[in-house]
Amino acid sequence: AARRRLLLDAAFARMAEDDGRGSSIDQLCRDASLNKRYFYESFADLTQLEHAVVDELAAQLLAIGLEAANAGRDAGHSTEQLSRATMTAVLGYLVEDPRRARVLFGPTVGGQRAAEHRKATVRWLARELAKFGHVFHGATSSEPVAEVAAALLIGGSMEVVLSWLDGDIAMSLDQLVDYLAGLWVILGDGAVTLARRAASR
Repeated sequence: AARRRLLLDAAFARMAEDDGRGSSIDQLCRDASLNKRYFYESFADLTQLEHAVVDELAAQLLAIGLEAANAGRDAGHSTEQLSRATMTAVLGYLVEDPRRARVLFGPTVGGQRAAEHRKATVRWLARELAKFGHVFHGATSSEPVAEVAAALLIGGSMEVVLSWLDGDIAMSLDQLVDYLAGLWVILGDGAVTLARRAASR
């Protein structure tokens, strides 16, 4: 487990540096101060290791977001309060170490497998968001609009965060939290309205 952790950390650092171009198993083992044979006790190849890095970041991001959202729901917070608390927690995690956002949401250079895995990760996050939305709004059945709204929220927020980190959006972190949280509420409420209209038909 300790050797696996060293390899994950080394791969994360390489993936954040110029999108991981030029990484190799030999290089990562040198970075982790491990003999090459130890690589294969945890991973079949370099792609599997890089997928594990992305999976770990996504799981941490989701856990932080759900913890904040569930706490707000259990405390009886309004949708606006819950959204802001959740956005504060999620963006705090991403900007604490900006490499997290770049590795999780930035361009991939690992070929088709890497691109497909990244897309699958984003779809997974969107599905989990849709599930929470169904519970929070008391939906009695699965509504397709929830999947659409969740995809818009996850995909759009990814682009906004990366643009903000690149300096293309000039505002403070507090402003970014306020705007994104507000837009999540607007789109979420709109999705609920559309779902109710569909149900009435």
